[in-house]
Amino acid sequence: MITLYYGSGSPYSWRVQLVLEEKGIPYEAALLSFAKGEVKSPAHLARHPHGKVPAITDGALTLYESSAIVEYLEERHPTPPLMPVDVALRARVRVEEIEATLYFGEKFGAVARQVFFTPADERDERAIAEARRGLRAELERLEVRAVTRGDAWIVGDALTRADLAWLPFVEIAARGGVELDAKAMPWLHAWRARLRARPSYARSYPPHWKQP
Repeated sequence: MITLYYGSGSPYSWRVQLVLEEKGIPYEAALLSFAKGEVKSPAHLARHPHGKVPAITDGALTLYESSAIVEYLEERHPTPPLMPVDVALRARVRVEEIEATLYFGEKFGAVARQVFFTPADERDERAIAEARRGLRAELERLEVRAVTRGDAWIVGDALTRADLAWLPFVEIAARGGVELDAKAMPWLHAWRARLRARPSYARSYPPHWKQP
C-alpha cells in the first residue's frame, strides 16, 4: 500500500494525489500540518530531507519530489496511462509539467508569500499586483498554447499528467486573487470545469479549503 504524505493546499502534493486517483491506485493519505511543524519532524525529514511535501512510501521504497513520484507511478502502474504513446507528445507533457511546477510555481511564490503568509496590514499591495500580473501572463500563454494546438486537453486528446500538473496551480492561483477570466481565457475556463467534474477532483480537494 502506498502512503502519500502531503500538505493541504500544496499544489505539488495535489498533483500526485490526482495521479493516484486517476489511476485508481490504492493509497493512504497522511496529512501533515505546516502550522504544527510536522513537515520538519524527524520522521518526515527521514522521508524528505528538505522537509517539504509530497513524499510517498511504497513498501521499502521512499520517494520525494512530485516529478519523480508521478514518473514512478506511471511506470509502476501504466494502466490507465497518463502519458501519450507518441514520443513527441510525451515530451510536450513534460514541458508543460515544467511550465506549471517551475515557471508558474516560482511566480506564484511571490503571491503566496504576501497573500497567505503576511498579515493583511503588512502586505505590499504593489508587489502583490505585480506578481498577479505575472501569473495572468503565464495563464494567457497557456491559453494560447492550448488553443493553437487545438486538442481536447492541454496536450493531446486524452487526459495526461500535464492537465494534472496545471490544475492545482490554476486553483491555488485563483485563491491568491488570479481567477480565470472566462472571456479572456475561454479554453482554460472550460478545461477547468471539465476537470472539476471528475471524481478525482472531489476526492483530492484540499481539506482545509472545504472550510467556510
